[in-house]
Amino acid sequence: MFRSFSIAAVAAVLCLAACAPEIPPDPKPSDGFTGAEKVAIDEVFSIISGTFPEPQEVLFRDPLVSDVEGEGRFVCLDAAMPGDRWTGFVATKAKNEEAYHVVREKDALSPKARPQCRALVLKYLGEQDVDWYDAEIAYNKAGCAHLDTTYWEAWKLACNGKIIRPVTTSKPSA
Repeated sequence: MFRSFSIAAVAAVLCLAACAPEIPPDPKPSDGFTGAEKVAIDEVFSIISGTFPEPQEVLFRDPLVSDVEGEGRFVCLDAAMPGDRWTGFVATKAKNEEAYHVVREKDALSPKARPQCRALVLKYLGEQDVDWYDAEIAYNKAGCAHLDTTYWEAWKLACNGKIIRPVTTSKPSA
């Protein structure tokens, strides 16, 4: 009797396991990319996630590869720990170098200010014949007074070339 019950229990567990939906793997930043772009995104994300306290928990959004004529190829993406503020990253590898050089955003822009600051960076940062008084007022009004100029100069140079995005856009979980 006990043997029949055990066999029935095992059969029921196997049947339920076969019917259970598969849990999809967590998306990778390189999902939707192919070839060299996929390799570059995976390499850069591995470097970036290593800068966080728990690399396996790092979320990402908006990965892209940008070809900038005369400057090279760059990888741009945002990353964060669950529940934390998103941080921008720009990575490049010089032609004869093995490792990527990564620039991490070090300012504390609010999520609302970030898109406005991007537009102001494109308009003012590093441009000639800029009225700096007008620029300063615009930056202050938009909440961009304390920009990390090292990151934003890299972003302006690197993340606005010929853009290659993933075929399917993955959404971060959280």
